[in-house]
Amino acid sequence: MSSAGKLKLPSVSIRKSKDLPRQSTAPQAAAGDNAWASTPVPRAETTALGSIQGGIASAKDFGPVRPEKPAVRLRRLAGVAVWALVLVLAGVATAIVGLFRVFGDSPAWFTPAFISCGVIGMLLAMMAFASLRFRGVPWMFMAASTITLLAAFVMLRVAA
Repeated sequence: MSSAGKLKLPSVSIRKSKDLPRQSTAPQAAAGDNAWASTPVPRAETTALGSIQGGIASAKDFGPVRPEKPAVRLRRLAGVAVWALVLVLAGVATAIVGLFRVFGDSPAWFTPAFISCGVIGMLLAMMAFASLRFRGVPWMFMAASTITLLAAFVMLRVAA
């Protein structure tokens, strides 16, 4: 093989660098025109509008303040999961009975209403899992999903 066909890679060594700052330390040098500098630039506040603008500008120097995301409580996750399991088991039983009604004798309104009721119930249950970090929201979604299951029970009874 010729030397033109060989791939030449530079050698890399892994060692500690003395020039890079650590993650826990802030950079020490701050420029005067840097808006994100650790020390704010003093501003002249001569008028009322200037003092308002100076306050807004100094608030920008510290960066946006974002609240911490609340953690998902495992007790809440377990409760929603158990409720969803009960809904799934009841929904499967309802779907089997509904399937016989769809292929058998049923009114014309039954098939689209029954299917849309099931799809909406599943979407509500999925939204409950997506909103677990909020306190009461998953329970409201699960209650709404339960109402759609009860509506499917009623539709099975009425379509008989």
